[in-house]
Amino acid sequence: MKLIILALVLVSLVSCAARPSSIQPAAVSKIPYVNMSCSNLVMQMTQEFSKLESLTGEQLSARNWDIALNLLIIPGLGAVTGDKEDEIAQSKGRMIVMQDEYSTRCGDQE
Repeated sequence: MKLIILALVLVSLVSCAARPSSIQPAAVSKIPYVNMSCSNLVMQMTQEFSKLESLTGEQLSARNWDIALNLLIIPGLGAVTGDKEDEIAQSKGRMIVMQDEYSTRCGDQE
């Protein structure tokens, strides 16, 4: 009986969506940003930040649903809910590349 409970708990924990803060940035090419003007970089960073905030909210919602489904209904069912992990990783990667490009080329212009 203890083994069954342990297995259910492990399945519940493994199949939950990741916390947005624990998602690592993906490697993103800086090529699209190399020739971008400083004002366009600022605009792109602002848009990407808004997108990342939205994705973070969606990921938190998916995580909450996963936890609820796993604990209250059927362990493992949370794995079928969609999460935004890949999109968040890409967005974080783009933010890093844009911030690096901005600080390298545009930091003096402030």
